[in-house]
Amino acid sequence: MPHSAASPPMLGVCRLFQYIPMYWYHACLRGTGIPVDYPIYDYGGDGPVITLAPANGFPPHTYRPLLEPLTAHFRVVGLPPRALWPDPGPPGQLTSWRQMAADLLAALRAHRLENVIALGHSMGGVASLLAVLQEPERFRGLALLDPTILPPPTLAVIRVMAALGLQERFPLVQGALRRRRAFASVKEAFAYWRGKPLFADWPDETLWLYAEGLTRPAANGADGVELAWPPEWEAQYYRTIMTDTWRELPRLRGLLPTLIINGECTDTFTAASLRRAQRLLPDAAFATIAGHGHLFPHTAPDEARAVIEGWLTSLPPDRNAVAGGRQ
Repeated sequence: MPHSAASPPMLGVCRLFQYIPMYWYHACLRGTGIPVDYPIYDYGGDGPVITLAPANGFPPHTYRPLLEPLTAHFRVVGLPPRALWPDPGPPGQLTSWRQMAADLLAALRAHRLENVIALGHSMGGVASLLAVLQEPERFRGLALLDPTILPPPTLAVIRVMAALGLQERFPLVQGALRRRRAFASVKEAFAYWRGKPLFADWPDETLWLYAEGLTRPAANGADGVELAWPPEWEAQYYRTIMTDTWRELPRLRGLLPTLIINGECTDTFTAASLRRAQRLLPDAAFATIAGHGHLFPHTAPDEARAVIEGWLTSLPPDRNAVAGGRQ
């Protein structure tokens, strides 16, 4: 039975651990032989591996409605960016989105994940794209969900502003730094975000996941909760937005099966950008989620999953499964 907007969803004992904040789950890796610098968010399931790289400011928890049904046939994991690591260091150490791709690849190696199907939303789409181009042999397919591949004129303006040292004037940078950072409780955080236009078309269930995943107990024993994704990190990702993605995208041609989905109302990977990508990647699959924008993985998870599932059925057999069957 769906939970009400006034109270968080009831969690079964088994599912409770899937909602533990990432820095706690990361601590559980100690003593396992896996470097603790690469936390993982496990959605569950067995079989071929699907990895998710999330959008800036959106924790892996929020993708559960989209990805959880896929665990019937796949093992699905989220690979959080440094903003969600227990000890990420200063945001200024990130100077390029290529570093996110390097982190993704290092996490795959650390967790011994091979022949994976990479899903990336927004910023995570670009990180996944770059990771695939760097080590294509590690991947079986790539799905980009409204990737942050902006129209060329927009990217040209960003390049000029960056060259002039004007990144602080980027509206998204300013918005990130103005974020409210603390709340009396997760319930208060939910109510606060429920009133924001950005979340107007989000189902309550997904917004609860956002409130739970984006907050953690306040530091230094203070009451309440604080943002688990620090605004300084969110702003840094926007400051360092990649502007040469259109030069990288054609390198996917003939490399591996690729799916690109955008939202009909998106202001990020626009209809014109999708048409351009179709010319650059004639062998790729493309789809548009009607009536939804950049955040369609959250606002239209069923529609998006239907497209992804259809594409997954078209992929060549899992190399690992074939090899295992021949033994």
